[in-house]
Amino acid sequence: MAWLDEELERLFAPDYLQNLHERSLDDLRVMRAECNKAETAVSYLRRVAQGRLDIVHTVLERSNTGSAELADLVEELPAIIGGGPPRPAGYGRLPAQMSPDVEVADLTSEIDDVLDVSLIAELPDMDEGRLRAIAEQLIEIEGRISQQRRSLHERIDAVQAEIVSRYKSGQASPDGLLT
Repeated sequence: MAWLDEELERLFAPDYLQNLHERSLDDLRVMRAECNKAETAVSYLRRVAQGRLDIVHTVLERSNTGSAELADLVEELPAIIGGGPPRPAGYGRLPAQMSPDVEVADLTSEIDDVLDVSLIAELPDMDEGRLRAIAEQLIEIEGRISQQRRSLHERIDAVQAEIVSRYKSGQASPDGLLT
């Protein structure tokens, strides 16, 4: 996650959004693209964390009824990941891309440290305490990622608002977009 961590630190710096009105239209477009690229990566990570959390919750629910078999889990995996528990209301935005243009294995390393793909097969055999500990770690990661995503949306909105205001005020002409 080195690229993403460095990029988020730069994008979340207090001075990143300062003096937007003084920046060129090209600079604003670059800023918007940078934020969108980071948002795509963060949204991807959020979906990975949520999917793994959904699997852990399903195993926890089934372990209480005594029906937590790996074969059943694998068979129902599409429904588990597609269903999942209700999520808090968010911005409701779909990313322009569903996966980032960077090495995914590097991005998911923190989530993999908690629950990698090979450990998922062992979930039905884990005791409830271990399952709950994994769930808590994933909830913490997903919450932090969701906050990062909200912050990126705020930055994208601020930059977009400046771009729109330039077109509305006549400072920028849409004619340049057509060439």
